[in-house]
Amino acid sequence: MKITVLENEKDKLKIEVDGSLTLVNLLNENVWKQSGVDVSSYKVEHPYLTKPVLLVRSKNPKKALLDAAAQIVDDIEELRRKVEKEFK
Repeated sequence: MKITVLENEKDKLKIEVDGSLTLVNLLNENVWKQSGVDVSSYKVEHPYLTKPVLLVRSKNPKKALLDAAAQIVDDIEELRRKVEKEFK
């Protein structure tokens, strides 16, 4: 997966994600769970011809994005442990 930073300002971050739209949606949902986030949204101009663009506005959008990604990793690890426990 490739991420391209389109805008990087103090209170605004816009990135283009060359990857799964499902992952961008998950990231967007988790950014909203971070404190201090004013806006988190993504846009896809055309599902086959363009890449999704994620916009985050907050006091510290980079931290919100990194914290959201960390939360996704934690959630996946918890899911893995639960699945492993079920199949032991």
